[in-house]
Amino acid sequence: MNGKPWKAGKFSYSLRCSLWSEHLGLHEGEISKISDPLADTTYKDLWLATAKENTRIYDEVFGCIPNDEIHSRSALRQSMARQKEKVGHTTIDLGIAPGKLIIRDANGEITETDSMDRLNSVKGHLVSFPLEFMRDEDLRPAFIESEFYVAPQVYH
Repeated sequence: MNGKPWKAGKFSYSLRCSLWSEHLGLHEGEISKISDPLADTTYKDLWLATAKENTRIYDEVFGCIPNDEIHSRSALRQSMARQKEKVGHTTIDLGIAPGKLIIRDANGEITETDSMDRLNSVKGHLVSFPLEFMRDEDLRPAFIESEFYVAPQVYH
């Protein structure tokens, strides 16, 4: 692994390859891309890139909350207001996607696309967990809440 010789049992290797190919949305001919799980080309260039792209697509279509772009309560309110203004509702309200999407790319160009076409470009089931959500907020309980009496280490 990671460029060094290694051995694996046939069952464990085939199980890992099967599960990884399902998570990544790979076809049968693409299994060779995941034969070395420690290689940067497998983990960073395939696993993380797929998760990041799928997360971006879901956020474009559904305006997902939580996400890594929301760091505070005010940013959460602004995000929900923008989504409501854009499509008339938020996914929290109805749990549905708009029919058409207006997407701004990195160059600032605006394109309109169908939501289902955008969702069809999702590969597998992999998404990134939003680790940066509400990072600027102190989410420890207030003095009047019963959770306040729990050891502070629980919240750090």
